[in-house]
Amino acid sequence: MDLMTMDHGDDHGTVAAAKTCPMIMVFHGGHCERILWRSWVAYTVTEFAFSCIAFFVMSFLYELLKFLRVQLARRDARREAEQLAAEQRRKNLNDCGAGCSETPLAEIRDKTYWERIFNMPHVIQSLLNFVQIIISYLLMLVFMNFNYWLCLSVILGLAFGYFFFGWVKKDPQDSDCCP
Repeated sequence: MDLMTMDHGDDHGTVAAAKTCPMIMVFHGGHCERILWRSWVAYTVTEFAFSCIAFFVMSFLYELLKFLRVQLARRDARREAEQLAAEQRRKNLNDCGAGCSETPLAEIRDKTYWERIFNMPHVIQSLLNFVQIIISYLLMLVFMNFNYWLCLSVILGLAFGYFFFGWVKKDPQDSDCCP
């Protein structure tokens, strides 16, 4: 048995020999691949090329999703700061009129834990994070097919996505390892 090209078939052994692709456990080139699910098998060069394009787009969308999350966080922080400033101005006008000194910020009521958790921007960020995690693990599994062309399509999609959306960073020391 050649351990480099183990073919695990499907669970019931009913797949015909002509309809299987070997599962190669080292980096390789070629177009016959089982990708992610048992039903996603690229037998022809055309099917494989479309799979590479799909993973390029998925990688590009991953970078877009990271960009959108940063933009939403910035917008929400700006909106919260504006609301806090407006509330402070209203409180100052209501408490002491025009000639009074400013009220300390500590007197403004903070949101409770549950108000912060069920705040719509936080819910949206959580859902986007969920989708981002799913996409990142799927891209990892594609890379683990060890096919040069699939790996290259993922890398190029991430690189082009970063080129278009990566210029937006909160801090130059931010790491790309974590969402």
